[in-house]
Amino acid sequence: MDNLLLTTEIDILLLLLVACFAAIALKRLQFPYTIGLVVVGLALGWLALHVEAFEILQTLSLSHDLILFVFVPPLIFDSALNLDGRLLFRNLAPILLLAIPGLLISTVVVGGILSSGTPLTFSQALLFGSLISATDPVAVIALFKELGTPKQLAVLVEGESLFNDATAIVVFNLILASSATEMGVGANPLSQGLGQFSVSFIGGMLVGGAIGYLARYLMALVKNNLLLLFTVTAVLAYGVFLLAEEVVQVSGVIALVSAGLTAGWYASNRLPPAAQEALGEFWEYSAFLANSLIFLLVGLTIAESALFEQISQTGSLLGPLSLTILAILVARALVVDGLLPLLNLISATPIERRYQVVSFWGGLRGAVCLALALSLEADLLNRDLIVMLTLGVVLFTLLIPGTTMGRLIRRLKLDRPALIEQWEQLMAQVAVKRNALKQVELVQSFQPQFQTVIDGFHQRYQQAVTDAEQALGQFIEQVDQCPENLQSLLLLTALSIEQKSYRTLYGQGLMSELVLDQFNARLALLQDGVLGGDFSFERFKFMPLESIWSRYLQVIVQWVAPDNPWLLHQQSQMTIARYEYWAILVRVSDLVSLKLKVFSEQGGASFIEVVQSCRDLYAQERVEAAKELDKIAQKFPEAVIAHQIEVSDRIARTFQNEAVEKLVTEGAISNGIAAQLMQPIFSK
Repeated sequence: MDNLLLTTEIDILLLLLVACFAAIALKRLQFPYTIGLVVVGLALGWLALHVEAFEILQTLSLSHDLILFVFVPPLIFDSALNLDGRLLFRNLAPILLLAIPGLLISTVVVGGILSSGTPLTFSQALLFGSLISATDPVAVIALFKELGTPKQLAVLVEGESLFNDATAIVVFNLILASSATEMGVGANPLSQGLGQFSVSFIGGMLVGGAIGYLARYLMALVKNNLLLLFTVTAVLAYGVFLLAEEVVQVSGVIALVSAGLTAGWYASNRLPPAAQEALGEFWEYSAFLANSLIFLLVGLTIAESALFEQISQTGSLLGPLSLTILAILVARALVVDGLLPLLNLISATPIERRYQVVSFWGGLRGAVCLALALSLEADLLNRDLIVMLTLGVVLFTLLIPGTTMGRLIRRLKLDRPALIEQWEQLMAQVAVKRNALKQVELVQSFQPQFQTVIDGFHQRYQQAVTDAEQALGQFIEQVDQCPENLQSLLLLTALSIEQKSYRTLYGQGLMSELVLDQFNARLALLQDGVLGGDFSFERFKFMPLESIWSRYLQVIVQWVAPDNPWLLHQQSQMTIARYEYWAILVRVSDLVSLKLKVFSEQGGASFIEVVQSCRDLYAQERVEAAKELDKIAQKFPEAVIAHQIEVSDRIARTFQNEAVEKLVTEGAISNGIAAQLMQPIFSK
């Protein structure tokens, strides 16, 4: 075909169709999806070279710009959007240690080995070492989700990948610039490079964080319109990458990570549950498309490069490729087994040995490595060798470590989730089975003509409930033997109940955004304390986390400008926020205590004792909150009345908007009428 656009469109449609059939087949074969796509891509590449009907597939090929500006933004943004930000920050030291010093060490080790055993010069070997040291554990992360490995391990592996992609790009460009200007890699270029790297890294964080923060306001405006919400986040992902890379000239990857974390925090704390779920599915689909196309194109590119022919026919590539694979394994071992044990000596939360083994073997290579290799100028000496070695390493890491990672995880017994995750999973199973049993019993009472069939279902679900309850009981017996684990488990459960309650109350209009921020900050401190082994959280339980502004405001109003209307209004708003804070705390303390009471029926004496101590803590909190509530009500009765009016308005608007949205969903009214109906009920 002469029409390049039409040919490209046909190629993309064919590849997506192949990806669909491959996904079905690979799922049945229990083979990793992304790695399977590389194999399928290799087969398609061979067919494109040898069968005339498949020649159309040669139109599409991987390029530096295609990878970085089309595929990387959705992949990075999806990872950052769904990454647990607090868990990321708790593990930031090992992540940055592997991503920055680790990548530099790997660059030097790989470069040193290859410069002495391959035709590459030292600067070329360093250039290759920088690009090949960037990890891409997409297949490994997918396996983590499937097997239910601990979240900390997933955050370590994924976090390192996100940050070392940026490090690799910056280091690669610095070495390339030094080589081009014949400056070498002496002390002066290295010091300049360190400065440029710091500017690129920190600048990327600032640009991404700032744009992500501004995008919150747009997301707030369109949170009830999913199509606009998807559009805003898509513009954010691609826009922040282009702005950082092309305009500000800082790290686009770091900007994407920063923007994704900011947007993810807003989505998890502000968006309605339905919008959160829809946004997650949109970006999961976007990442699926990017992954499907990129891994199929990796296979096609490897096949078209005649990598296997060069290895089998001439043998000239076999020696350098074998040495390269050995070099990356040695470098990876030095980085993981050298840096992490040193960090463990001073860290309060050491990285256990099993995690280090998975981190070593899970250092796959992928998109960013290929993008950097393909970006090299065609006339660069040994450019073809660098591209071939990159393709060979990518293929090796995908086919060998990638396909054996599942067995390694099971052998290390890392397919068992953490205690809190096991607890939540077992509790959810019991709740789901009990609810299903109730539904069967409901059908049983209304459908007597199907009594025999329904009785059979009833027995099966009754047995399922019994099995789930027994599994939960066995888990409690095991945890009961370790008081610290038991206390940590129950406190984290209580805090989880708190968090869900706050989100529900906010969604119902009973809580303002300011107060929700206070509770989220307090919960973060409490959860971090419990995970760190500190179970004494009275220091945070009985005080609102106020901003510095609110503290200084009282002093300003009292001593500087007692009659200023704006300052008095601000002070009134702060008083209302305090009243709302304590009112919500009274309500949630009762709710948590009530839900914890159910647990006391499920364990032994020590379990009941820990549950009761936790309930006592919340009972004490309720008493303290009620006292503070009464003080504010007596001292500022007008502010309390204003708060009650404001809450009534929020609740009324919330239920009104839900009713309108339901009518739109049912087709009873149009979107135009709905927009007119969604107006404040009470005038301010």
